[in-house]
Amino acid sequence: MQTHTPRFAPIGLIIAMGLAACGGGDAPASSDSGSASATSAASSVAAAGSTAPGGSDSPADAPDVSQVDWATVDVTTIDWGTIDLSMVGWQALQENPTAANLDADTVALIQSRLNPGSATLTIGDQTWEFDNFLCAFGHDATESSTYSFSTNSSGQAGDARTQMQVTIEDPSSQGRLEGADVVQRISYDDVTNFDQPTIDWSLRGTDVVQIDGNAVSVEGTFDDGLTPGQQEAIPGTLEATCGDQSRR
Repeated sequence: MQTHTPRFAPIGLIIAMGLAACGGGDAPASSDSGSASATSAASSVAAAGSTAPGGSDSPADAPDVSQVDWATVDVTTIDWGTIDLSMVGWQALQENPTAANLDADTVALIQSRLNPGSATLTIGDQTWEFDNFLCAFGHDATESSTYSFSTNSSGQAGDARTQMQVTIEDPSSQGRLEGADVVQRISYDDVTNFDQPTIDWSLRGTDVVQIDGNAVSVEGTFDDGLTPGQQEAIPGTLEATCGDQSRR
């Protein structure tokens, strides 16, 4: 039986906002209401110079953007060619009016450098590869008082569109990822046909999900929801890396 868990809402990408601005219409004026620390951080980023991007990897001497207030900083001053995109506050950036002022070349640069994440799920003798994997760390990021961690990844299996999710429930709302009453789950479902799915795998436990920075791994036994009344214990693993636009 398929378990419906809250879906990880796709992040409102700065890219989309930038493309909208390039498509015409009045773009909001740049905001100058950012804090002094945000302005200082943005200035240091802008002054760091630009290097040709090499995918989502950033140079060892990439500018430190950990103190940037992404909700208020003027994003046109950011050196998008060298910063570590995984350090960008993509969730806060949704509220930033200056995102609409990005030109088409900058939008294309960001697109070329973004790492969407990846995952490999193996259950028994079957393996599925995903070229996208976004994560939400903490209750603010999941927008839930119960879920302290969630992910989202989509794929295709034959004619079926699929979704793979890892979720962690902390009923205490303390942001815990493990503990006696913390529930860890992974599901892999056919989302084309909820009534008669062709894929419905799930795993539930208390010590099956390991998170180390952007790396997420799962090991345990899966149950096949396509055989109701029969409890399988098929060994499986997940090895995944959270994409740059994950929420923290």
